Amino acid sequence: MVARKARDTHVSRGAIKESVRLAVWARSAGRCTICNRRLLGDARTFLHSVAAAELAHNIGATSGSASPRAEAAVSGMDRESEENLLLVCHDCHRIIDHEDHVRFFLPEKLRELKQAHELRVEMATAQGGLTRTAVIRVGSNIRGAYSIASRREVAETLFALNYLGLVESQWSGDFTCSITGNVGGKGFWQAGEQQIDDTLSRVRQAIEHGDVEHLSVFPFAPIPLLVYLGSRLDDKTTTRIFQKHRGQDAGWSWAVDGEVVEFTTDAGESHDSDSEVVLMCEISSPLNSENLPAELRDLPRRILRPIGQAPSPVTITSEQSLTNFASVWRTLLAEVESAYPRAVRWHLVASVPISVAVELGRAFMRDAQPPVTVYERTDAGYLAVLDVNI
Repeated sequence: MVARKARDTHVSRGAIKESVRLAVWARSAGRCTICNRRLLGDARTFLHSVAAAELAHNIGATSGSASPRAEAAVSGMDRESEENLLLVCHDCHRIIDHEDHVRFFLPEKLRELKQAHELRVEMATAQGGLTRTAVIRVGSNIRGAYSIASRREVAETLFALNYLGLVESQWSGDFTCSITGNVGGKGFWQAGEQQIDDTLSRVRQAIEHGDVEHLSVFPFAPIPLLVYLGSRLDDKTTTRIFQKHRGQDAGWSWAVDGEVVEFTTDAGESHDSDSEVVLMCEISSPLNSENLPAELRDLPRRILRPIGQAPSPVTITSEQSLTNFASVWRTLLAEVESAYPRAVRWHLVASVPISVAVELGRAFMRDAQPPVTVYERTDAGYLAVLDVNI
C-alpha cells in the first residue's frame, strides 16, 4: 500500500497581523496548545535558539476542499483572527491537519484545547512575579529630627519580599503622610490626626476603585499617632506593617532568624470601678504605675508584656513576634470587654515599638468597644493627647 503523502501544513502568515501573532504567543506562553511542548528554542545544539512554533488555523485558512475544517466556516468570519489561531509545534500541526486525523480534531475540540491551555497559563501566572502593593509612608519629627523611610529603603525592603511598590492607577502608589510640627506644640495632635485622615482618604479611594489590594506601611511618628493610624486603616485590605530596626544598616526588613517572642497578660490590683479600664502595654520598657495620672491609678488595669524577658527596645525583631503580640492583644481586649461590659471608656498607656503601636490601633472595634484615650509619655508622667475608636 502506498503511504499517503502528508499535506503541506505550512501556513502563510502574510495575512496575520503582528498584533494577533503576538497575542496568540502571549496567551499560550510560548507552548504548544496541543502537547504543551516549549516552543521558544531548541537546546539540543550549540547553535542559537530558533523559534519552533507555528500558527495553526482552526477553521482552514482558505475555502478549498483541502483546507482543514473549512466546511465549518461561518460567512464573513475572520480566519486570521486570534480566536481562530492556535500556537502549536510542527508535529502537532501536521497531526491536527492531516486528512487521516482531521476528523478527530473538529473545530469544537480545538476550541476546547485552546481554551483549556490558555486557562492553565492564566492560572499558573496569576500568582507569579512581584506582588503589587501600595506604600503608606508616615514621617514626623522624632526628638527634634524629621524621620521618614526613604524611597530607596522602601524599595529594597519590598523587593526582598517580592513586592513591587506600584499601582496602575491615577494614584502613584506612594501615599506619603508628613506630620509637621513638634510634640507639645499647639494643635500638634489634632493636626497629625487630620494629616493621617487626608492620606488614608486617598488610600480608600484607590481601594474602592480596585487599584489597591495590598498595603505596606512604613511608619515614623509618636506612639499615639501611630495608634490612631492603626485605628483608621482599612481592615478588609491585606496590610503588612514594617518597622525601622535598631543598629547600623539594619533597615526596615524583618529579621528572618529573629527571636520569636510570646506574650502574656495579667490584671492589676482589684478595683471596684467598672466604668473605665486602663490598658497597659510594656514591650519597649517597663511602665511605672506611679507615673499614671491620679485619676487612673485606682482604675482596674490589664497589662500585656513579653514572656521570659524584660521589656526592651529590641524585643520585637521578627514579624512572627508582631503576629503573636497582635493575637494576644485582641484576646485581652475581648476579655476586658466581657469582664467590664458597662465600661464607657478605656485608657491606653503603652511603651511599644512603632509596628506594635499600629497594631494596637488596628485591633479596636468601634461598634463593639468603648472609646479609647491614648497617652503620651512626658517628663511629668503620662498625658492624655487623643482619642480613638470614637
